[in-house]
Amino acid sequence: MSLDLERVRALLVEGEVRWSLHFEPSCISTQDLARTAATAGADQGWTIITDLHIEGRGRRGRPWVAPSGTALLFSTILHPPVDVLPLLPLLAALSVAGGIEVATGAVAQLKWPNDVLVNDHKLAGILLEHPGGAAVILGVGVNVNQLAADLPERATSLLALAGHSVDREPLLAAILNDLANAYDRADREGVDWIVPGWRSRSSMLGKPVAFQRDGETIRGIAEDLAMDGALLVRLDDGTRVRVIAGEVERLRPD
Repeated sequence: MSLDLERVRALLVEGEVRWSLHFEPSCISTQDLARTAATAGADQGWTIITDLHIEGRGRRGRPWVAPSGTALLFSTILHPPVDVLPLLPLLAALSVAGGIEVATGAVAQLKWPNDVLVNDHKLAGILLEHPGGAAVILGVGVNVNQLAADLPERATSLLALAGHSVDREPLLAAILNDLANAYDRADREGVDWIVPGWRSRSSMLGKPVAFQRDGETIRGIAEDLAMDGALLVRLDDGTRVRVIAGEVERLRPD
């Protein structure tokens, strides 16, 4: 069943961001539609939702594929303040995790910088793109009602977790409300709460990880998160390095 925008609008709380919701039954990518809208002058809060991504993509160009109507797939235009922009991946992940918890009770953890996990399985992915100017396009994909057979390895869905189907409308509203609340809080308090909030949901800190640097695989312990959002990794020789971009994988016992 297609998403009911009127039901979503009725659940939104007025705040820092005024959401303008739009729906397409299917599209190549909501990121592309949001980028086009931003280029044409659409305001912050312009949001496009779809039932089906024909060529959906996640971080590092990975495809995002789900049967029609089973995932929550949307992109929204944001104009983050200068102090929020470097921490936007962390803030977005916190808002998605918080919205999921409010709407469903599922307690999510975060994998640096912005994957959302439950029981060490990926539940949601986040993509941030800068088309130019002040706009940032935030893309979100949440596995909602996919069957286990429709999911990649080490992924899960709200259906798999709850044992029953989950309505997407209250989930979308909860995520957008959490994101607007985060903007309000950043206005009131600044941004120093974002990194501690991310730490409190981390699935990685204190765990062995690996990442690529100059073509070499580097291993160490994910020790902490710097206040600018960099992941701090303690290497085997005792040195501590900052990881500011790229893929960091948690190592699992053989």
